[in-house]
Amino acid sequence: MRHSHRRYAITSIGFLFLSSIFLTEILLRYYYQNAHRKMAIRYQNRELCTMRATDTRLIYTYVPNTCEANAKGYNDAEYDYEKDPAIYRIVIIGDSVAAGPSSTENFGKILEKRLNTNLSSHRGKAYEVIVLARSGYSTSQELVILEDEAFQYNPDLVMWSYVLNDPAHPVYHNANGELGRFWYTPQYYLLHFLQKTIFLVYERVKGYKCEKEFHKFLHCVYHKQIEENIKKIRVISATRHIPIIFLIHPIFEKGKTYSEYSLIPVHHILNTMATSVGIMVWDLYDVLRYYNPEDVKVASNDQWYDPWHLNIKGHMVVAEYLYEKLTQGLWGQKLPKQPR
Repeated sequence: MRHSHRRYAITSIGFLFLSSIFLTEILLRYYYQNAHRKMAIRYQNRELCTMRATDTRLIYTYVPNTCEANAKGYNDAEYDYEKDPAIYRIVIIGDSVAAGPSSTENFGKILEKRLNTNLSSHRGKAYEVIVLARSGYSTSQELVILEDEAFQYNPDLVMWSYVLNDPAHPVYHNANGELGRFWYTPQYYLLHFLQKTIFLVYERVKGYKCEKEFHKFLHCVYHKQIEENIKKIRVISATRHIPIIFLIHPIFEKGKTYSEYSLIPVHHILNTMATSVGIMVWDLYDVLRYYNPEDVKVASNDQWYDPWHLNIKGHMVVAEYLYEKLTQGLWGQKLPKQPR
């Protein structure tokens, strides 16, 4: 009789436990779907330009042939994977900073025009700069583009456009204007909630002594992860025998000029990480520091300050810097050789 009561108690506890899990899953599912509906109202045009990616590592992508996107879901012209031997091709990997204000006014396309205007007849080559950039992509997503798509275009050179919010998690952080949260659908909502909670607790504990400014915090807490990702980029470059140049974008600090720029130590850390494994680094701070940030950044408003994006003049400045580096820099009028 005593054993029967014990079995009954154990069964009851198990039932209550499973019931609580089931109820929590239902409540979290409702909470997520309600939050998604509110985001859909705030961003009524979002679903016209973006969609859930079939590759779950990417989370979302651009809708092909919509909102300036080409057939492959990038804001650029159409390019065949195969290329003529007379074409020198550069692929740029990045996010909305590399994508620019439009598909023709980003530093990649301005660089393409500059190269073809000044060098095409001199070298007997045509130049193509293909911009594989999507708004809000983090390093984890950009690595997928590098590995799975960039080399299909048979590039002679790859430029990795690195912005200081790139280490952000595409779902748990919000460096993509909620695009990650909007398009990510957990298989199990309770499991997702627990994973996110553990992630944020770990981040808080790990970042206890880190500076709280977002970009400094990311590069402090995720120092090891950033280092490992840079090593992956180098391994991919060496395996493919294609040089990859690491471009570092400075941010625009509110109310400061570049003479007061506080993130130089972060740039130095990134430079050391990349150069130590053999990746060439071009730090765009080296050219943008000569300009008033207000002259080269997009205009902000009272509701939101944009610390990342260049205006058209800024893209022109960066394009000219890249042109000079490619043609008159360390290679003595030569474009980079393949890594060995």
